[in-house]
Amino acid sequence: MKTSKNWMLLYLAIILMVGGSLVGAWVNAGFGSVKVEEVSIWHAPGFKVSAYLYTPKANTGKAPAILAIHGLNNQKNHMANTALEFARRGYVVLSMDMSGHGRSTAKNLDHGAGGPAGLAYLRNLPNVDTQNIGIVGMSQGGFAGAMGAITSNPDGYSSVFFMESEVNAPGSMDLSAAPLVKNAAFNIGTVTELGVMIFIGKGSDAPVSPVLQPLFNTTDPIEVGKVYGSIEEGTARILYQPWENHAGATDSIPAIANALEWMQLTLEGGNGLSARNQIWPVKLIGTALALFGAMLFLFPMGSLLLETRYFNDLKEKLPEYRGYEGRSWWIGALLTTAIGPLLYLFVWNHMFFVPWITPNRLWPQNFTNVYMVWSMLCGGIAVVLMILGHYTQLKKKGATVAHYGLTDSSCTFDGMKILKSLGFAICTLLPVYLILVFVDGVWKVDFRAWVVTLLPFTGKRFLAFLGYLVPFAVYFIPQGIVLAGFQRPKQGKLGLGREMAINAVVMTLGAVVWLLFLYVPLMAGGSIIFGSNPLIQTAAGMGGIYYLPLLVLWPLVACIYTYFFRKTGRVYAGAGIATLFIVWYLSAAGSFAVML
Repeated sequence: MKTSKNWMLLYLAIILMVGGSLVGAWVNAGFGSVKVEEVSIWHAPGFKVSAYLYTPKANTGKAPAILAIHGLNNQKNHMANTALEFARRGYVVLSMDMSGHGRSTAKNLDHGAGGPAGLAYLRNLPNVDTQNIGIVGMSQGGFAGAMGAITSNPDGYSSVFFMESEVNAPGSMDLSAAPLVKNAAFNIGTVTELGVMIFIGKGSDAPVSPVLQPLFNTTDPIEVGKVYGSIEEGTARILYQPWENHAGATDSIPAIANALEWMQLTLEGGNGLSARNQIWPVKLIGTALALFGAMLFLFPMGSLLLETRYFNDLKEKLPEYRGYEGRSWWIGALLTTAIGPLLYLFVWNHMFFVPWITPNRLWPQNFTNVYMVWSMLCGGIAVVLMILGHYTQLKKKGATVAHYGLTDSSCTFDGMKILKSLGFAICTLLPVYLILVFVDGVWKVDFRAWVVTLLPFTGKRFLAFLGYLVPFAVYFIPQGIVLAGFQRPKQGKLGLGREMAINAVVMTLGAVVWLLFLYVPLMAGGSIIFGSNPLIQTAAGMGGIYYLPLLVLWPLVACIYTYFFRKTGRVYAGAGIATLFIVWYLSAAGSFAVML
């Protein structure tokens, strides 16, 4: 019966991955009205820009065009919703990977972040009306990518939309390039985490930003939604203020509608379809189902592999529980959920501005490095607390390394079984990866929900993945030991489902509290409350954006730990799957700060 149930769950997971991706691809192609293809742009020796080109099939002559540029540590897939909606309105759209991102080469910010290459390619397409080209830049895609394109060819475009972005680099008053910016719209969410990038404490203060006011040629508060200057003369300016945060702008109906309306107002051509007529949310439902299917797949796949002749010997008796009970369990659970959030901002402050580890050929991604240092600190603290707990409490109860899921009952480490557990973890994840490679290559969509996106590797990203495995294991192995041997709820007497749920809460609750502490003031119309220092506020805002994925990933990791410890009686299989999955997630998506 159990085997039959696992096969049913496996089939369901595959259906969700393939079916959800198929729905996403169908919507991404405008229900068949848009051709989506991947193109490679060679702009300088050794420098390639990878992009998705969206071409409306109904176009017969020259059409207006849009260059769409994603934000820092994102990829071209993140601008797919915006690209789709413009293509549905008759625009040719090039959604590009910035340098050091996605499949583009070089490192972050090289070659004008790739903006000049993207604009030059778009202008050379025979079906593009070169007098009606707009640029949509999100976050770094605006101040780096869009401005790189604009400064390289000031006459090569007609209008620009800064989505949660600005003309100058964040925190700078250098507006020397501002005269080059024609017909510019600024979309700043009222709940943005990064108001400090335009010298404001909260998003709703954008009308009095000392960065924006000179661009609008006014010293009075900017009127939201009012066009300043002249569209005909290229001096038009407008400020949009939807209720949204920084990271959510690319998945925001109001933000995308504002981009559509601005380009419809400042460019000629297109079919005039209402900006509020948007279908991309259906695409996101499809890719979210695919991501859920990928996560679900791991459990029946692993369970079925354990029934095979090769991996069957990994199934061992669950060790007797000798861990914390009563008040000690609650203290352990509190430490588990609190240590990560308490260390997070401290690590961000140091790693973001004065990194302890400079990006290098082994660890080339600056944001992955932040996670890595944070994880290693948390893992080291977990090891110290486990040693203290063992010698002060649990040793008296007869606890040994066997009770912590590390060895057999004789306390003997079996190196071959540990290696086999790693092989088991690889075999469990490999089918998901292969399905994703197919989906990405053939249908041009990823596994994505909200701020969590699972992407395939390039060759250099796989090398980065290998480099990050050991450092991240320093966290995931100790964390697995904590949940398996030190603090199983109700002494391990609960059912599997309840234990998975409780461990998921323990791992995630601290992250929820930390994010509420950050976002509740923002959503209430206030500012980030992590001090008044703009640098601290910037770190807190960026930290909040990069902490959001843990609300999805940590429950998954907790369930993986619990499920596979129950199946194998050891921590290695679960810790292996968790380490491989999270490092895959980070290294496949992260931007490169150095060239490999």
